[in-house]
Amino acid sequence: MKHINRNASDQTKSKLLTVLKLTAPVAMAYIPLGIAFGIFLVASGINWYWAPLSALIIFAGSIEFLAVSFIVSGLPLGIVAWTTLIVNFRHIFYGLSFPIAQMTSPIQKIYGVYALTDETYAITSAGEGSQLDGQSITLLQIISHGWWISGALIGACIGTIIPPEIKGFEFALTSMFLILAVDAIRHSQDLGLVFYAVTSCIVGFVFEVYVIENSFLVSGLITYLLLISKDYKTREQSIQS
Repeated sequence: MKHINRNASDQTKSKLLTVLKLTAPVAMAYIPLGIAFGIFLVASGINWYWAPLSALIIFAGSIEFLAVSFIVSGLPLGIVAWTTLIVNFRHIFYGLSFPIAQMTSPIQKIYGVYALTDETYAITSAGEGSQLDGQSITLLQIISHGWWISGALIGACIGTIIPPEIKGFEFALTSMFLILAVDAIRHSQDLGLVFYAVTSCIVGFVFEVYVIENSFLVSGLITYLLLISKDYKTREQSIQS
């Protein structure tokens, strides 16, 4: 019996070490970004404790940053809901290949869907992460969630002592996406997507200024979705012919 318990304990430790190693890159992104989010939230005049609570309950980095702007600007609930749907629409496609079948309990499956992020999806869809069992995937998501909460809490605490004259933390998420975009452009052989992105920005700007206020993000994303869908349909027809 002791031998069996020892083997089970060794297996648990092995799983934990594997998952910790896989989440190390996630921590390198979540903690500094979470700190920026916590500082941004406090600098916007919101009580510090909403940062870890938001990280715990919402757990969606881009939307959490946007949610602060939504609260401060007092946008209508309909625009908030629509923007949230558009920004997180990609998660529908993640769910098509996420290995939820490996999770045995209903609680695991519910949390698996709730805690599905770009980073955890990327880990579980390729390399060593694709070999994880259901228990390890849940552990991976819990630890990743913990990194984000920790970063937000640290940032909120720092935000309470930073002078209000210091500005710019709201740009943290934008700067991260800009860096990712520049890196993607540098390594991409197809500049068509860059053209689509510029076109979508122009359409979004026109809608924002001349059609509907606060519609830049929604109209731009819809434009980009239509453009890449057109490419997909064209490629599909060329393959069939």
